[in-house]
Amino acid sequence: MANRDRLLKTLIDLIQIDSPTGEEDAMDREVSSRLEALGFKVHHDSFNNVIAKLPGAGEPVLLSAHLDTVEPGRGIQPVLDGDVLRSDGTTILGGDCKSGVSIVLEALTTVTESGDKHLPIEVAFTRAEEGGLVGVHHLDFSQLSAKRGVVFDGEGAVNRVSVAAPSQNVVTAQIRGRSAHAGVEPEKGLSAIILAAEILTQLPLGRIDQETTANIGRIEGGLKRNIIPELVLLDGELRSLDNAKLDRYSQEFQRVFDQARARHPDAEITLDIRNTYQAYRVADSHPAVAMIGRALARIGMEIRLEATGGGSDANVFQEHGIVALPVGIGVESFHTVRESAVVSQVLQGAEMCEGIIRGV
Repeated sequence: MANRDRLLKTLIDLIQIDSPTGEEDAMDREVSSRLEALGFKVHHDSFNNVIAKLPGAGEPVLLSAHLDTVEPGRGIQPVLDGDVLRSDGTTILGGDCKSGVSIVLEALTTVTESGDKHLPIEVAFTRAEEGGLVGVHHLDFSQLSAKRGVVFDGEGAVNRVSVAAPSQNVVTAQIRGRSAHAGVEPEKGLSAIILAAEILTQLPLGRIDQETTANIGRIEGGLKRNIIPELVLLDGELRSLDNAKLDRYSQEFQRVFDQARARHPDAEITLDIRNTYQAYRVADSHPAVAMIGRALARIGMEIRLEATGGGSDANVFQEHGIVALPVGIGVESFHTVRESAVVSQVLQGAEMCEGIIRGV
């Protein structure tokens, strides 16, 4: 079975490797070295995603996690408090997704050291997941033969299995008004900030229904307090488990911008909406669900099937015919300085992963 002390050391070692999106080389070198030491044949695709394979008997299985982390994620100082690992409060912990990588490495170490039979294993450690699933979009799928697997990148305990996830449309907009001196001739200006505010009050935002959300998460604009602001940039998203709803609310965004453009002919208002990944929904009876359920039962856990509002590499695996389901990695409060990893839950993840590899 998985070794808690070894797993914890691996997790802390990986957490202390800085790997914000776009700067994953050090993590790459570490995990590639560890995989090679376990007997895997490791190579990289054109995007430098890590793809590793180890022969076995039976139907191949894919194990995946991502190498990058969000900011603030440099110089992380992990602090162990009983069974909980946290940062010192000034950065994220990096459990997302260092815990997922550690789970896979520990399970692989346990199985290969035992010398027992196992399934053919394919590992995909992707880059730039946090940048919008960029790495998996560039993954060389011709190097993968598995049709089922597990993505170790979910919040909470390992028995939380995401069998449904949304599509996402990214929304970017530019609003250009007209600058003027705010104290001398404000009437000659056309405030892009006021135009943006007008648009924002008419957009459907927040939780629209149980399947659909929308958000404008970033606004940039203005130069100085005494200048009527000429330019504002908006960055946001729409998500839904239902593509018909995603289309409907994307059209509603377009309608609001079209009407603003008609009301303000002197302004330049542009809107771009593009899809970044597609929703999936996997039946409870699917073999991939049964595979995970058996591995959980082996360690005394009952599977919990959930729909998530978040996207992951799993969405893109699904688009390429691989049913690789996200599971919890023992981490809570992703993307915040409150992020924490429950070591006993991370260990359960490694024990479950071991069962997957063994083909229980």
